[in-house]
Formats: sequence, C-alpha cells, structure tokens
Amino acid sequence: MATPPIQSHKLKKLLIPFLVSVILGVAIYYGGEAYQGIGLAGIGTIRLILGYLLGIGEFLILATLLQRLVQYVVLDWLVASTLGSPAPRLLSQLSAFVIYLLAITAIIGVVFKKDLTVVLAASGAAGIVIGMALQGLILDVFSGLAINLDRAIRIGDNIRLHGSGDAIIEGKVEEISWRTTRILDRFCNVVILPNRSMAAATVTNFSLPQPFLETSVTVTLDVTVPADRALRILQAAAVEASGQFSPVVAPSPSVVVKEITHEGVQYTVFIYPSFETRPRGRNLVQQAILRHLSCAGLRPAWPKNERVKGERNPQISNQPDATQLAKLIGATALFQYLEEVDRQLLATLVPLRYLPAGLFVVHAGEVATSMFLVIEGLLSAETTRRGPGGKPIAAQNLGPGSLIGGEVMLLGDAYELTVRTRTMVLVCEIDYELLGQLLTHQPKVAHQLSRRVAKQMTDKIASEGTGQQQWQMSEADLAMEVLGNLKRSFAHLKLN
Repeated sequence: MATPPIQSHKLKKLLIPFLVSVILGVAIYYGGEAYQGIGLAGIGTIRLILGYLLGIGEFLILATLLQRLVQYVVLDWLVASTLGSPAPRLLSQLSAFVIYLLAITAIIGVVFKKDLTVVLAASGAAGIVIGMALQGLILDVFSGLAINLDRAIRIGDNIRLHGSGDAIIEGKVEEISWRTTRILDRFCNVVILPNRSMAAATVTNFSLPQPFLETSVTVTLDVTVPADRALRILQAAAVEASGQFSPVVAPSPSVVVKEITHEGVQYTVFIYPSFETRPRGRNLVQQAILRHLSCAGLRPAWPKNERVKGERNPQISNQPDATQLAKLIGATALFQYLEEVDRQLLATLVPLRYLPAGLFVVHAGEVATSMFLVIEGLLSAETTRRGPGGKPIAAQNLGPGSLIGGEVMLLGDAYELTVRTRTMVLVCEIDYELLGQLLTHQPKVAHQLSRRVAKQMTDKIASEGTGQQQWQMSEADLAMEVLGNLKRSFAHLKLN
C-alpha cells in the first residue's frame, strides 16, 4: 500500500514554528551585547527577564514543532496509512500531553536552573494525592488507550453495547477521546460514555470482519403451496430488493424452510444489509415479497380459525392457473386492451418454461422471434450502450409481469438487450405460431397491437430524448409499419 504524501497546508503549519524557533535562537545567541547598549539602570533585570522569555518561547516553539511533526508525519501519515483509517484522537492528545510536559520540565531545569530531583519528588508526592482523587479519570484515560491499542472498535464502526442490567446502545463510533467515547445512535442522538464503561461492556462490532450483517425476514405460506415454488418466489423477491441496500461484497440472499406449524410453512429469508440499511432493507424485501406473491396469485397464510365460512382449502399447483396467467398477461402494457376472452385464450395456449439461474434468454442483436412474459423469478437486462458522460448503464431487474421483446418482435427487429436469469424463473413464451392462433381467432387484435407498439415506442423515444434513427417517425406511421410486418408474417390470414 503506497504511503500518501503530506498535505501542503500541514507543511505550512510546520514551517511557522520552525522559523520562529530559529529567530528566537538567533536573538538568544547574538543579543547579549546588544542589550548592554541600552544603557538603562535596570539592564540586568531586563536581560534576565528577556532571557527567561526567550528561553521559554524557544522551548514552547520547539515543543509545538515536535508535536506537529508527530501529528502530521507519524500519526496522520505513517500510522494512518498502516491502519487504513485515521489515527485515533486519543493518541494525538496523549502525544501532545507528553511533549508539552517534557517542554515544561526542560524550562524548569534549563531556563530557571532548578534541581529537577526536588521538582520530581514534589510532583511525585502530589501525583499520588491527585491520582487518588482522580482515579476514575485516570481509569478513563488508560481504558481509552487500551481501546485504541486493541483496535476492537474504530472510528466509523457500527457497534452494539450491552452489559448486565444496562440498556442496549447501538450506533456509529464518532470519536474516542482521552476520557470519553461518543456514539451516534440510531435516533441521531450523541451518546457520551466514559471509556471505563466502554471497556467493561460487551461490544458487538457490526463492521467487522465485513461491512454487512445477516438479518432475516420470516414469511408463512399455506401448506398447499409447493415448497420449491415458494423458495423460487421468495428467492427472486429477496434478490431483486437486495440490490438497493446490500454492499457489493455481501452474499446473495438465501431462503430456507424454517418450521412447519398449524398455520402453515414458515420460510426464513436471509439478507445481508449494512448496519445503516437494516430497517430499510427489511422493508424493501417484504414489499418485494408481497409483490411477487401477488403476481403468482398467492398470499401469506392466515390463521385457520379466521378462514371465511364455506371457503375451501384449494390445492395449489407448482405454477399459476389460467386465470392468474390471464391476469398477468392483461397487466402488461402491450396486452392490457385485449378483451378478457382473448387473454384467456392466450393463457390456455401459451407454453410455460422453467429456466435455471445464469441462463441467457436472449442476446442483443438477435432477430426477435419470441416474446417472454416473466411469471415467477428474476432476470436482468444488460446493454452495451453508455449513459451520460460515457458511464456504463446498470443492469435492469426484470421481475414478475415484465414482458421481454414484445415491441421488437412485432416490429420484426432485433433484441436491444441481453437478458439472463438471476434466479430460477418461470416464463411463458409467445412466438409467431401462438400469435397466429390468436390472430386467427380475433383478427382485429393486429390493429390493437400495432397501435400499442407505436404508442410505447414513441413514448420511449420522447422520454429518452434520443432514439434509434429508424423510429424517428410519427405514431401513425409507426403503427402502419408494425401492422405491415404482421401482414407479411401472417399473409394467409388476410389481416385488414
């Protein structure tokens, strides 16, 4: 790890005491004869006072220079680069205290020419009395020193303090001084603790060894929901939501069967947020779970004694029924204006496909021959295009209800995005053969689809501000282009 250079403003702060110490030293060395030229009666006293002042000033300036050298070179440069974080403030305070204490001792011994043995003996006796009176304060100082040397917690770490009979404190370490530790708790209050209390408490450090922690969300589903389907849906929901709060280095969410109860089967979803995003992460995951369950036609279990009278306990299959599938099809922008009978026809004809995680569904640039409706699971759509400033465009999550390749298939164009599965997914594939069966049953659907594609494409171009050059045309012309492609693809149907 390369050692960073010392900043220029710190060099200036070192230069000022250095120059002042040189000037005072020169004045002490050459000023003796100059004082005699004053010719005043009190020259001896003045010389003595000036000598004291110059000596005191020289030692204090040298102490300031040494303290800044220790601070900027040793602590802020060497120690900080070694630890990978700023040096603890306590070390800075203790080093300054020792340096100025030595400077005062030097002033007494050199400037005032006092016997240091007497001074040290007197200070030792006084130190015993002061130490007994301030033993709590001294304990805080040494506890703070032990905390910094042990490195169990660092400034910026998220911790929890819990001791016998004490209230639990959670928050971020803001400062460790010579007497106290300051913690910013989750309610944005600053909690100030004596260092001796910190040393005596049991500390959980959520920032070590990784900047994330494990937490869980429990969901209860009815026993009639197949376990593999439940795991697939919950996994996809957790993965989709985790991108908004989990650190990059965090593991992917996981789902396990926790317990079978009389209310249903309990599933535990494990997620890995940072300390600060725990509440938000749990909230986002539960929202995503509800959304994915709704798209699958499911809901969390409810107490059996609250079941509506006369309601049966249906056997749920490993995939949605035709009614739920028709509802999903009608929720897409492309098919939302289809009549219910046409949606039901598609739902009964469309084939369902299970795709494992990590599989490429479509590649950008391939001719679009099918569109895919996501029923359960999670996919990602990636593009090689660049955003503003040449920055890469992040992959887009495609969850239940997403329609892949609908517009470009009807336009006879190529896929714009590369899509692959992030979890195991269930999709339905609508190809030209299935679309032909729909148009055979209801030829007017061709006009509806043409208008919807034209509307979606023009809205997309307008929202982005730029678009593919070949689609820089009016909505009506674009609708005619789509209809013409459908007529060519299904010439035997004589679409008008």
